[in-house]
Amino acid sequence: MQIDSTACRVTHPSLRVAREAKGLSLRAAARDSGIDPGHLSKVERGEKQLSIEALYRLAVVVDLDELAAQLKPLLPRAVA
Repeated sequence: MQIDSTACRVTHPSLRVAREAKGLSLRAAARDSGIDPGHLSKVERGEKQLSIEALYRLAVVVDLDELAAQLKPLLPRAVA
């Protein structure tokens, strides 16, 4: 998975594929990462973006450890 930190767009594989591979429903992943389910649905369809903080939380929830490690240094100290 690659990230473009300027726009914070996540590219292949998709977040939906990672979420489904973890066996999480959209609602469960949204709840566990503190993201509105409707917003997460739009993110998975490529219609919206997540903040770096929200993407980090989602990466932790769906066990995308490499992505979470790349994002962690970009988080405000209070979050990290």
